[in-house]
Amino acid sequence: MPVCDHCGYEWRRRDVWKKLSVQARGTCPSCGQMQYVTAKSRKRGSMYMLLVFLILIVQAVFEIPLWGSIAMLFALAFVLMTFVIPKVYELTSEQEALY
Repeated sequence: MPVCDHCGYEWRRRDVWKKLSVQARGTCPSCGQMQYVTAKSRKRGSMYMLLVFLILIVQAVFEIPLWGSIAMLFALAFVLMTFVIPKVYELTSEQEALY
């Protein structure tokens, strides 16, 4: 789980979903300090999005029906948001440039 760079508070999964998933920044629930997802974590997280393209390729190669690939995409999104992304994120007190 992400840890606040300022006070060392370990964020809960729910806080990660609410505050960090969309904007890659949020205030620490403990100290109120603004925290940003590190550039390294954002790059690593974007690599998981390549799995979406992999599912689409698998759908085309094996001629899986559209509803099957949609179900796989929802399952992938659930697994990523529940288990992977909260463990991948690292936090910093300063916003970093992506490149």
